[in-house]
Amino acid sequence: MSGSGLASVGQILREAREAQGITLDNAAMRLRLMHRQVEAMERDDFESLGQPVFARGFVRNYARLLGLVPESLLARMDGAPTEPAAFVPTEPALPRSWLTSPWLILSLLGLLLVVAVPVALYAWLNSDGGERPDVPTPAVMQPRPAPAVATAPVTAPADVVSPAPVSPVIPAAADGTSPEATTSVTTESAAEGSVLHLDFGDESWTEIKDASGRMLMRQLNPAGSSADVHGQPPFDVVIGNATQVQMTYNGRPIDLKPFIDVTVARFTLEE
Repeated sequence: MSGSGLASVGQILREAREAQGITLDNAAMRLRLMHRQVEAMERDDFESLGQPVFARGFVRNYARLLGLVPESLLARMDGAPTEPAAFVPTEPALPRSWLTSPWLILSLLGLLLVVAVPVALYAWLNSDGGERPDVPTPAVMQPRPAPAVATAPVTAPADVVSPAPVSPVIPAAADGTSPEATTSVTTESAAEGSVLHLDFGDESWTEIKDASGRMLMRQLNPAGSSADVHGQPPFDVVIGNATQVQMTYNGRPIDLKPFIDVTVARFTLEE
């Protein structure tokens, strides 16, 4: 207590600090001062703080930290008695919501990436390189050549004079075509006698064109199925999921591995 019966500046600071439950070390840390400097202010030992301008600055910052009015304390330091400084409590800072925490947001983004990247990679690897159309069309298969009808010779009895040989009359086909036309179709089919045989161990989209660019097969083949394609080489071949397909050309096995890019094999098969 001072001679006037009023509390000193240091006593006011100390009582305000203790009322708020703040330790000397905590006050020094928040003021960015040394422990002895804060303790000197509470002992009214302002000379140890250096020049008066420094001591007044320290007291002003300390009063603001404790919610006191700095002007009344500074006037008291000059020796002019004033009323005790009013204590102005400060409102505690509102706690931050955990929903706005940057660590939570970063964690959610990382989790989203961990889930999304494998799903996108799986979808891309199973897309067969985009070769599968929305609506598959049935394959155009070449008909096998019809076997020729053999005419058995008729032998006349020994005691009967054989008549002059007469050329057999071959009736016209049901669709009105002549025998010469039927022979021509059979000859053309025989010319296209190159055969591609495919066995599908798994589902596979297949496209095969002949030398004229005609589409011989264009369809999605189910697992466990097989197909024979007849046509005139060279053949342009596209096979999806090619690692699960076995192929022969006129009975000769064809190795598809050198032609596979990702999962699709593309190549031209010569004669």
